[in-house]
Amino acid sequence: MERRGDNELTDDELATIEAETRALLARWGEPQLVAPPADLSARIARQLLTTPSRRHRKWRHLWLAVPLGLLALGIWGLGFDSNGPATLFGDPTTGFGRYVLTLILIAKPLWHLLLAGAWWWAAGFVALIVIWWLWWRLISDAPLARVW
Repeated sequence: MERRGDNELTDDELATIEAETRALLARWGEPQLVAPPADLSARIARQLLTTPSRRHRKWRHLWLAVPLGLLALGIWGLGFDSNGPATLFGDPTTGFGRYVLTLILIAKPLWHLLLAGAWWWAAGFVALIVIWWLWWRLISDAPLARVW
């Protein structure tokens, strides 16, 4: 028998192995072919359209907590104390605290520039976030069939 490569079997070897495997499985009556349930696709479609599981639902409300926490840390660092948020993540001179302090010190002049020249941008940004949130609340409650 001719080998194709070091780890490949020829067609004759594969046929022999398949026949031996089927003979072994036939001793125990395996595999037994069973027709799939008649409503299999309907059951799958119903499960896809149901609400998320309890495990996913409990984390669903935290999607807003993380950005708000980061926003609070940013406001604290930009407006009051640059070292404050960095000390939450360790010493500001080493590790992740240095990274947080660097981000705050980079953002501080940009923040003051924005507030000095175009403070209305901040109001527009907040308005965009509120509009997006309202849109998301309207869309997330609608069934998928109505949206598409």
